[in-house]
Amino acid sequence: MRSWLRLMRPEHWLKNILLFAPSFFAGSLVEPGVLREALVAFGSFSLSASGLYIINDISDIEADRRHPKKRNRPLASGEVARSGALSLSLLLFALGVGGGVILGMPFLRPLLLYILLGLLYSLGLKHVAPLDVFLVALGYLLRVIAGGGATGVRVSPWLFMSIFLLSLFISLAKRRAEIEDTPPSGRRPVLIHYSTRYLDISLGSCAAVSLLMYALYTVEKGGDLIYTVLPAAYGILRYLLLILEGEGAEPLETFLRDPQLWITTLLFLGGIGWLIYHP
Repeated sequence: MRSWLRLMRPEHWLKNILLFAPSFFAGSLVEPGVLREALVAFGSFSLSASGLYIINDISDIEADRRHPKKRNRPLASGEVARSGALSLSLLLFALGVGGGVILGMPFLRPLLLYILLGLLYSLGLKHVAPLDVFLVALGYLLRVIAGGGATGVRVSPWLFMSIFLLSLFISLAKRRAEIEDTPPSGRRPVLIHYSTRYLDISLGSCAAVSLLMYALYTVEKGGDLIYTVLPAAYGILRYLLLILEGEGAEPLETFLRDPQLWITTLLFLGGIGWLIYHP
């Protein structure tokens, strides 16, 4: 059972918190109907994402067996059979799409697009640079769009761009960390097309413009929300520093291991929550 759970990577469901972003920023998340729809969307997207993780692992079995860390994954190590993993992924897709049908087309469309792009990524597009990082970032953005569709909340254009560019920043950071952390013999083919100079320039650009987009969003919203730009800026600078020090191969692990990052995030989200929801 532990191997099957590892295959589904439930720890990565934390990424799907982005589904709550539109209603959270709109100040409607605490409404019972909105919260219920957001939770259903979270469950649906999480199951679908697990299905894609399994498909990606199936396509990467041989490469993972040569990787110093990934060789311990359930499929690469032989703990789970390929046929069983494929059956589980199809079941997860069916459950995820079923939840999407309940929520309606505004949610189902971005969910289906997310699944389609995820399959195309796993079946070959992950070897095309820089399309690979673009598709990963688009996957994060589709979570936000789906969250807005599930709860009937319009996503601000500034927030849209801020989240997309931040997602692109995180995706590029992962590529840089992979280059630093993995010996040439164990690197994925797409990493041949990336240099640290290219990635450093791209990281700096995405970080700066993402922060600018968020600042413009706070100006659009008005009030004291602009002060939340301060923890946002510190968080980005801290993460960029960790990347340059060789961290970031697993963004979620990097975040959870670094007290400065999660304290900054708590201050950022807590500040937004106080300003939006405090009477």
